[in-house]
Amino acid sequence: MEIEKKQREGLYKYGEKVKLAKLDLKCKALLWFYAYGYNWTEQKPSYYTQDQICAYVGFSPSTFQKTKQKLVQLGWIKVKKVSGYLPTLVTPKTGKDDPAYDSKSWAKGHKLNLITLQEAIDSLEPEYRDPFSP
Repeated sequence: MEIEKKQREGLYKYGEKVKLAKLDLKCKALLWFYAYGYNWTEQKPSYYTQDQICAYVGFSPSTFQKTKQKLVQLGWIKVKKVSGYLPTLVTPKTGKDDPAYDSKSWAKGHKLNLITLQEAIDSLEPEYRDPFSP
């Protein structure tokens, strides 16, 4: 039971990082899959084949390859090919946000892009702060 708890805690903690990451849907879907396949208790990498991942996640092989490369470039996964006949081993990491993320129309609702009420008040021009100004 303790092993299962440790496994869940690692996945949930990492899941929160993925949720808050500024990554598009494809990157998050693939990253979630790798995180789910990772053995958090024994720290063993995910080992699914491209065909399996494409079937489970619903990606074409080309979408899978592009998305995987993006995650590697941003530092979200470490990939190791140990043998030609074995699947690639993938370890989830904490990477960088996608620099293109904030240019998307839907990015404005991201928690890290929202300002607090106090920040909104502090940004007001003087005429909205001083009741005696004209």
